[in-house]
Amino acid sequence: MPPKHIERSILLVVSSICQEAHGPGGWGYVACFPTGLEKEGHGSAEATTANRMEITATIEGFRSLRGRDRATAVRVVSASAYLVDGAKGGRDRSANTDLWTKLDAETRNRSVIWEWEPPNTMLYQSQAYDLARRALKRALAEAPAKEEP
Repeated sequence: MPPKHIERSILLVVSSICQEAHGPGGWGYVACFPTGLEKEGHGSAEATTANRMEITATIEGFRSLRGRDRATAVRVVSASAYLVDGAKGGRDRSANTDLWTKLDAETRNRSVIWEWEPPNTMLYQSQAYDLARRALKRALAEAPAKEEP
C-alpha cells in the first residue's frame, strides 16, 4: 500500500517593530511554502503601534498568497500574544477594528492555525523582524527633517 499523502501547510511568520508607543513602525513577514520557496514582504507607517504593525504584517502576508495557495492551510507564527489571541477570538478586539476586519476577510474560508512563539526562537522570526526593522529604518531615513522652532 503506498504511503498516504500528507498535505503540508504554508508557514507565515510575522513580526513588527515600533520606535515609540505611538510612533513610526515597521512590519515584515516570511511565507514558507511546502515546495521550499519563500516569499518576503515588509512596510512601514509613520504614526502607529506595534499591535497595528503585527496585524498589518499578517494581512499583507495573506494577501501575498494567491492562486492555488489560497486553498492551502496556513500556520501563522507570531511573538505577539495580542495578534494570536485576538485572531483566535480570545481577546478584546475593540481597538484596531479596521485591521481586524481586513484580517478576518483575508482568513475567511481558509484553514488557519494561529501559534504564539517566543521572540527569536525560530530563524524565520529573526528574518521577519529584520525585514520590519529595515523597513522602519528606511522610512525614518526618507522622512523629511523636522524644523527646530
